Amino acid sequence: MADVWQSIVDFLSAIASNPAYLLLFIALIILLMVAIVVHHIRKIRNQEPWIHQAWGANWKGRGR
Repeated sequence: MADVWQSIVDFLSAIASNPAYLLLFIALIILLMVAIVVHHIRKIRNQEPWIHQAWGANWKGRGR
């Protein structure tokens, strides 16, 4: 377990010591966050919206 912890500490110290590594690490985190948001938006847009019967009695579905 100590070897794993030391590897993590060495990795983080290497990132902190080199600005290019730090920028790449931050860019990777931002890219992952954007990918998760885009995936979630696409998943929501592919779902059929739920319309209450009193409001959408004449609703024919999404117009695509």
